[in-house]
Amino acid sequence: MEEIKLLNNAFRIYNLNDTPDLSKKVLDYILLRLIDNKENFEKMIEMLKAEISFNDILNAFNEAYKESDFYKKSNNYKQGKNYYSGDFPVPIGNIVVETNNVLDVIKYFVGGIKSRNTITISQTEYYELSLSNMVLIIFVEALAKFNISRNTLMILPFEECMYEEFDEIVEIENGKVNIKQKSFSEKNIIYIEDYAFDSEIKREMDRLKTKNINFEIIDSTLESALEKIKNEKPKGATIYTKNPSMAYDFITLANSQNVFVNSSLLNKEELNDKINKFYYKKKIMYPSGQEINLDEYFKEYTNKFREIKTDLFVKEKANYILKDENKKIKTEVESNNETSLIEVVNPWYKRIFEKIKKLFFRK
Repeated sequence: MEEIKLLNNAFRIYNLNDTPDLSKKVLDYILLRLIDNKENFEKMIEMLKAEISFNDILNAFNEAYKESDFYKKSNNYKQGKNYYSGDFPVPIGNIVVETNNVLDVIKYFVGGIKSRNTITISQTEYYELSLSNMVLIIFVEALAKFNISRNTLMILPFEECMYEEFDEIVEIENGKVNIKQKSFSEKNIIYIEDYAFDSEIKREMDRLKTKNINFEIIDSTLESALEKIKNEKPKGATIYTKNPSMAYDFITLANSQNVFVNSSLLNKEELNDKINKFYYKKKIMYPSGQEINLDEYFKEYTNKFREIKTDLFVKEKANYILKDENKKIKTEVESNNETSLIEVVNPWYKRIFEKIKKLFFRK
């Protein structure tokens, strides 16, 4: 399935973007674009004779918007004598959702943006002219305005979705939700990016063998290592490197319950891999020494970007200026008519984009 490659790349682009409050900015902009296109939605509703209203669409968006955002929030991030450690809710990866209901589509799109998963909607009743595809265009073009890949969100015919290639399958039927998530394997992976750690790696291998812990050594490119880890879903993965940027990419993207930098896999833990439909828990560990210090690359893991409970007056002030902030966001984003993001977009999206854009959306 060619789309999986596009989804994997989209996941990488979004999760390596460390812009503060990025998902909130994107969703605030999407809300404005939905409201701006109220008339177009009503035309489509009338044309399709759909038993739904524009208010139903807005309510679905707002309902999902208000749900708690757990992305990389932690209450036990700590600094030891020689290390930093903590566990965090992180995105599952590529999620496929089987539904023909546009309100479900909206809710999962919003949830996907907040959690930084990719969301693919699988439809047994797929039509190019549909409310779901109209919603898709607004969401996807908004993502591109913030230099997030358009392939982060997709809608495909059911027969084009190879479910076994996704990290999670969500089936919705008559309001009932059934979730199937790939489990982590008992395997562990050691990725050697720098052989300067050769003596420590040998000691680590001896320790793991003594404990009868299954592991595999990889010394290829970072991209190959991450692809291997994604396919294997090991319970533990560690990288040996002196490159902070590479370590950050590895610890952010590696699909494992325990992801370490220059640290022993004996420190791994059994974590709950089914927090909810959007997240699993990942433990990270990396050294605090001078040789490799990831502080500047882990802004989202530190107190600076943790969820802070504000007092009532601060909240009231925030609500008061929200409308002005949204206007500012819209002005800033739309001042640039074209996004700087250049990418290959899946062919299904290309077809529906041209058809719906000509009929409805104004520039």
